[in-house]
Amino acid sequence: MLETSIRRDKSSLRQMISIMPTAITIVFVLVALLTMPGAKRFFAFASVRDALAGIKAENIVEMMGWEHPSFGQDLPRDYEKISFTKLALRAATHINFEDERSLLGNELPGFTVFDTEIVVAGEGTNYTNVPIESPPPLDYILERQKEEGAGVDKSKKTPPRAAAKNAQVFLYSTHSWESYLPLLGKAGAQNANLATSAKTNIHLVDEMLKNALAKYGVQATIDETNISTVLKEKNWGTEKAYNASRPIVQQAIAGNHGYLLIIDIHRDSARKPQTTATIHGHSYARVSIVIGKGNPYSDQNELIAKKLNAKMNKDYPGLSKGIFLKSRTEGNGVYNQDLSPHVLLFEIGGVDNTKEELERTVNALADVLSDYVKNAEKV
Repeated sequence: MLETSIRRDKSSLRQMISIMPTAITIVFVLVALLTMPGAKRFFAFASVRDALAGIKAENIVEMMGWEHPSFGQDLPRDYEKISFTKLALRAATHINFEDERSLLGNELPGFTVFDTEIVVAGEGTNYTNVPIESPPPLDYILERQKEEGAGVDKSKKTPPRAAAKNAQVFLYSTHSWESYLPLLGKAGAQNANLATSAKTNIHLVDEMLKNALAKYGVQATIDETNISTVLKEKNWGTEKAYNASRPIVQQAIAGNHGYLLIIDIHRDSARKPQTTATIHGHSYARVSIVIGKGNPYSDQNELIAKKLNAKMNKDYPGLSKGIFLKSRTEGNGVYNQDLSPHVLLFEIGGVDNTKEELERTVNALADVLSDYVKNAEKV
């Protein structure tokens, strides 16, 4: 019996030794895969970020204090200790007693619009007036374009790579149909969806910004693709607009290694009181910066956005409506920002803003962007 047991133990030891090289190899391969630069694109989950967002440095210090009491002496006097009851309730019900929105958000249809996270709030900004992404159905957009007599313009494509070689800023518009009621001769119209056009649209703002940047010595390139035409050709709805604009961003990145900013220009659906500010006695269209929460570069996007926002607040107080973090529950949630940390989304004005207000804003924005570009070049 003893000899049998010894032989069995030796056999088990041999098996363990034989599989150890394979196991070690697998571990090294997994570690290598997880630490690859592109791995974060595949292992970035918004739910994980949300779960860890509530953990503070003080919580770590408290847990260390469970083993060594001296750590607890460094905690602030007003520190609220970890409550496992609250953690369990939050995990089971998704209710956060520090955020009243969580009491209603899971029950009321459409309430997910308030899931938008305000990273930096501009003057007067709160959860009732955050930028809302609500494009009309594609059929409506195409019908409006048909009324204008707008055909398919295939000449407006991404510029040749040579033309974009020295540019520092790339501009494009995923919702290319977005326009402004005063520009269409419909000022004051109740239906915000009337601010839709294939001719007089958001690309005019792109052009304004390009020209304004040139005055500050910054070269910009514009893509003027009619995204509604792309959607129609692919038989997609407006919810896939970012899929349609994705190749534009990919080509821009592939064709130019010097873009310091790649900006998707949009127009907010909100009305004039929420999208207009008076600065130095003049009326301006307000600017919102939107970041996709489901984007692995969101932290880097946020750092750039905060630099731009700080400059706006300093030189043009009231121009910025704020920086907003959106998940897939209230928007696309990525906005093609997973392609580069330099991709941002700007909402410039709303449906009621005039050409003069847009021009003032674009000139101010060119000042802000050029300052960032010139300083970034020196780094």
